[in-house]
Amino acid sequence: MRFISAYGNPLTDKLCAALAVGESCAIAAVIYTIAFMIYTRLYNLKHPTTYIHRRFLVLLLLVSWLGFFLFYGIPFITNYSSYLIILVSTTSNATSYCTTYTTSIYHPLWMAYTEIGAIYGLPLLAIVIGLILLTKELCKRRPRKLEAPERKMYNNERKMTWHVFLIGVTFLCLWFPWIIVRIVIIFYNTHIIQSTLQITYYILIIKCVLFPLLYASTNASFRGSFAIYRHQRIVLNNRVWAVHNPNRQLTQYHRGY
Repeated sequence: MRFISAYGNPLTDKLCAALAVGESCAIAAVIYTIAFMIYTRLYNLKHPTTYIHRRFLVLLLLVSWLGFFLFYGIPFITNYSSYLIILVSTTSNATSYCTTYTTSIYHPLWMAYTEIGAIYGLPLLAIVIGLILLTKELCKRRPRKLEAPERKMYNNERKMTWHVFLIGVTFLCLWFPWIIVRIVIIFYNTHIIQSTLQITYYILIIKCVLFPLLYASTNASFRGSFAIYRHQRIVLNNRVWAVHNPNRQLTQYHRGY
């Protein structure tokens, strides 16, 4: 919807409000998910024998997403017309909404201040503290005289810690400029700051490219899932080929025999 509004037909007022709600919820969800990931890893390092059930983490994410939707959704949906900037073309006299990114991010003051504290400030501070704690864990020396199973387990745990650490650092580098400019624009909304926010938003989107590469390079199970999927696709393609080419398959069988 963002690219359609920028390069295609302008969105209507209701679609623009839906875009603002969805995008705000998605950004908040990513920030909190990174924080949950870091502190889940720290908890595993402090309590290696304790198993965290996956359903608890999924429930935590769902509850946070529901909270974000209520925080952003109710004000925008009930009074979306007050939060939109209407642009009227001087040539065609056409009315458009949120044509560019910087014209669809305006919130009421109470929401803006809550957003600074609860959506950006607290989780960002938690992420920085979590990364410092992960750095201390990575700087620890490996215990001596480990048996082969213990050494293997230690290496796996260290690789997982590096995985979470690199994800957190990459997120911080790509998102921190946008968060800072996003807070500044609430108090000083100028054309230069709007252009800067647009640039930092494109930097933020680079996460969509780097995160899969980091997952694939630092997480063996992630690569294994793709390997299983690739194997299943090859098997399926061979079966489809055999169904559509039965005579050719029979000829190759006789040649091999």
